[in-house]
Formats: sequence, structure tokens, C-alpha cells
Amino acid sequence: MRLLFITGQESPKLKPHFTTTPPLFPKLSLLHKPYKLTTSHSIDISKEDTPTSSQQTTTPPPQEPLEEPQENIDKRRLEEKFAVLNTGIYECRSCGHKFDEAVGDPSYPIAPGLQFEKLPEDWRCPTCGAAKSFFESKSVEIAGFAQNQQFGLGGNALTSGQKAILIYGSLLLFFVLFLSGYWLQ
Repeated sequence: MRLLFITGQESPKLKPHFTTTPPLFPKLSLLHKPYKLTTSHSIDISKEDTPTSSQQTTTPPPQEPLEEPQENIDKRRLEEKFAVLNTGIYECRSCGHKFDEAVGDPSYPIAPGLQFEKLPEDWRCPTCGAAKSFFESKSVEIAGFAQNQQFGLGGNALTSGQKAILIYGSLLLFFVLFLSGYWLQ
């Protein structure tokens, strides 16, 4: 029943703050308490958190970042260099000719064992005539950091391909060894 004011308008409806819904499931036991769903009607107050113009916000002055931790990280990064093993073989990028330090170059009379950096400036590729700067070193990168090469039983000085052959070769060897036990009488 609604009341009409003298002006002819209806009175506003009153809403409770929390509303509950009746339980949907019957009681399973005497100890079971039904789950009641509650709905809250709330107001967004996030705009009230901003300070007004009369309130002064004080922020501390920004601190300068410390330089010391950055230097420590950079030092560690410099230590994380992979070990590179020079094979003594240099390949021409234009024609593919390989210069081996152990063999030398008999056409220019370069003795075996002479390092590539110590070759004369007028030395050229015997195949295409390219300059010394067109040659690139065929070095091998060893899996592991350079500072860790002294540890272990020599496995740290192996390349990744050599380590793969060692691991899978030993697995194959033990597989054959264990299967050979079936052939014994």
C-alpha cells in the first residue's frame, strides 16, 4: 500500500542496504547451514581519495640511484664471456679459400706456423686476390664461460658438439652393454 502526499506524489521506496536471497537447495543435514547470497549496494569513493586544493601534498625529493650496484652488474657481465678457441684457420669471404696457419702459403713463401696477424700487408688471397681483411677466423666457441675452463676433468674445454657426442655416445654404449646381457648363456 502506498501513501499519497497532498501533492499527489508517491512516497519513495526504501531499499535495505543488504538483500538476501532464499536458499536454493534443501537442507542436507541438521548441521548443514544454507549458503546465503548477499548483495551489497556500495558507493564508489575513489574520487574522495584525491586531495583537495587546500591540502598540500608533500612528496620527498627523488633520490639519485646508486651507481655501485650497476658497476657490479657490469663487472659480472664482462666475466660472462664464452671461451673462444682459435683454430688457426681463416676463410676468405669472397671465394672460400682457407688459410691454415699450420700449413702456411707456399705460393707467397709463408712458413708454416706463422700467425695470420703477422702476415705481410701486401699478402692477398691466392685464389681471388682479396685483401687480408676479407678473411674471417674459423674459431670454435666452447660451451661455458672462459673463467670456468680451469675446473673439472677437462669436460669444460669441450665444444657443444663434442659434449653431445660424449653424452649420447656413452648412453648408446651402456644401452648396448645392458642389452648384451640377454645374449649370455
